[in-house]
Amino acid sequence: MRTGPFSDPIVVTLINRYFVPVHLNNIDGSGIRYNMPPGHEDAYFILETPETADGPEVESITYGWNDGHDGPVAAESTHVLEPWFMKQEMLKFLGRHSHLDQDWPELARLKDATDPASRLRRAELLLDEGAADQALALLDATPGPLTHTARARARALRQQKRLDEAAGALSSAPAGPTTKIEEARIAFERGDARLAEEVLNAFLARHPDHIDAAEAYYLRGWLHFRAGDDDAALEVWREGIARHPVTKSLFSQKAHLTLIRQNWSIDTVARSDTDTH
Repeated sequence: MRTGPFSDPIVVTLINRYFVPVHLNNIDGSGIRYNMPPGHEDAYFILETPETADGPEVESITYGWNDGHDGPVAAESTHVLEPWFMKQEMLKFLGRHSHLDQDWPELARLKDATDPASRLRRAELLLDEGAADQALALLDATPGPLTHTARARARALRQQKRLDEAAGALSSAPAGPTTKIEEARIAFERGDARLAEEVLNAFLARHPDHIDAAEAYYLRGWLHFRAGDDDAALEVWREGIARHPVTKSLFSQKAHLTLIRQNWSIDTVARSDTDTH
């Protein structure tokens, strides 16, 4: 089953590192969408580089518009939602804009810091980029109780697919919502649906507007989908998108794109009446 560009971890890392998704729409050509035949829906995906103080100027890149054309022409000549295409095009874009390939200001500022709090923050930023090896090396060199770095260490081990070790590391972390969402991520990636469901349900009941709640909705929807309950997955994803708009949350964007790839109409994403897919 395909879920669009966000199904490729390299694409997600590139987006997290360099871009802000501004708009995404549908192109696939595999069936009727939005009551229009394949190739006749507007199809484009716009990314911008982040606006950062003292950082490079904002650059925009649009996928799905060829030679000034959009809609049917773009749909016939691009593969805008295919992971391989997005990865290829983003790398080409970055190759043309080498000035963007640099540490963002906070990473650069923390590069030579030696105090534990700054080292932990730098490790967290490296993990945002998927640089688990560098983050672990930094955490290993950070003095102080292991409890202070347990969450970041668990996250790094999870990114390396060392899931048992990640669960062990997390057991030393202080209690709180960020520890709980990491517990859910580990359980989800281990395939422990029962534990993941239990933790995610408790998290969303207590913290529906937490910064990590959009991810919790996204994972919860996938548990339903894996169990064959498409309607429940749709409801959870829709609720997450409503609480955490796609303009503000990467995981709501992922949920939105997953809905599109499942041939659910755009109306279905927004409404709560009879679902069609």
